[in-house]
Amino acid sequence: MNLRTSAVKPYLAFRSAGRLAFVLGALSLSALHLSASPETFTAYDLNAGPGGPFPNSNAAYSSFAAAAGTLGTITFESSPVGTFSSLTVAPGVTVTGADASGNNLFINDKPNLPSAPSLDGFNTTPGGANYIEDLAGYATFSFATPIDAFGVYLSGVQLDFYQDTVSFSDGSSQVIDVPGVATGAGSVAFVGFIDPGKSISSVTITSGADGYGDYIGIDDVSYNLPGTVTPEPSTEVLMLTGCLALGLLMWKRRAAQVF
Repeated sequence: MNLRTSAVKPYLAFRSAGRLAFVLGALSLSALHLSASPETFTAYDLNAGPGGPFPNSNAAYSSFAAAAGTLGTITFESSPVGTFSSLTVAPGVTVTGADASGNNLFINDKPNLPSAPSLDGFNTTPGGANYIEDLAGYATFSFATPIDAFGVYLSGVQLDFYQDTVSFSDGSSQVIDVPGVATGAGSVAFVGFIDPGKSISSVTITSGADGYGDYIGIDDVSYNLPGTVTPEPSTEVLMLTGCLALGLLMWKRRAAQVF
């Protein structure tokens, strides 16, 4: 019997098992990275008007805020009423955009349709007045320091013409539909997302296309900085933990057989 050969074979098997455990862990990490997607928080309150109540939207915001960590909030109360082409609304945060006719957006302090504000848009800040009026156009929030969590209240949401959306890029294009129903009635909606570890430099709210679409109010924008998100363990994380544990168990068993 060749003792040298008999000693080498278990060693090679032991080393192969170690490599297998490493490969399993690496593949699991890759799968986790590829399958990761933003976690969304959305809800709406049908026929809601100025002053609320907004129970569904507020519940979605509370869940978002609990998961997102420390947030900055933009209420537009210190922004000057009137039109703007580019407006600084917080340190390092600017808003640009246009309505369906290519005109500038504007900060409003009272509904454009006072007889039926739920169909047009209004302030959602308790005790506040100001909000962005978007007439079937788009508003882009740009961040000097990239973010990985964003939330916004939208009022006067009607989906009879086009689907309102919140869009951004985290390395690939992401689009979140604003919730609601196409009934001819207006809604207040909250849309939030958390995209841990991503660097998002801008978020765009779109409320129309080709000159048609929704007249909405934009208010109470929330955002945070990368690294402050602490989401709960997801299914993917649990699967990763299981794969790593299986690989480690195989490695230990092989080691016991060798030694």
